[in-house]
Amino acid sequence: MQAQPQMTTVQPGYAPQPVMGAAPGQTNVVVVTQVVQRPPKDWAHSLFDCFGDFGTCCLACLAPCYVYATNKQSMNKNDGCFGDCLMYYCATQCGCGPCIGSGGRASVRSKYNITGDSCSDFCAHCFCVPCALTQEKREIDGMIATGMN
Repeated sequence: MQAQPQMTTVQPGYAPQPVMGAAPGQTNVVVVTQVVQRPPKDWAHSLFDCFGDFGTCCLACLAPCYVYATNKQSMNKNDGCFGDCLMYYCATQCGCGPCIGSGGRASVRSKYNITGDSCSDFCAHCFCVPCALTQEKREIDGMIATGMN
């Protein structure tokens, strides 16, 4: 019986690579910062807890365009709300109120990292406008009170 010759594989070794901008013998320090992403949270108040802020609930029943506009004004820290109020009023007269309202609700969810999706936003503004607007206002007011706006 004759012995088979064995093959040996040699891998190249690691050689230190030159670092651009570093003098020989010095080390570069790289600082990596990582943004901590908090998981989405639920709304602070239930959709049907609108009577917890009875005044806003009544106002949302009588003048939803005004509550929508003041919510947007509070969230964006802008001065006037007439344009948003007029836009919401005109949209509701054309049957497009839920489209505008759900966009505002999505902005609140996005800014304050609240769970939900565009479908639930649309349904809330389609079937229960005063409850949705009141819930959004309470969330915005709560965030402003805690200094998170």
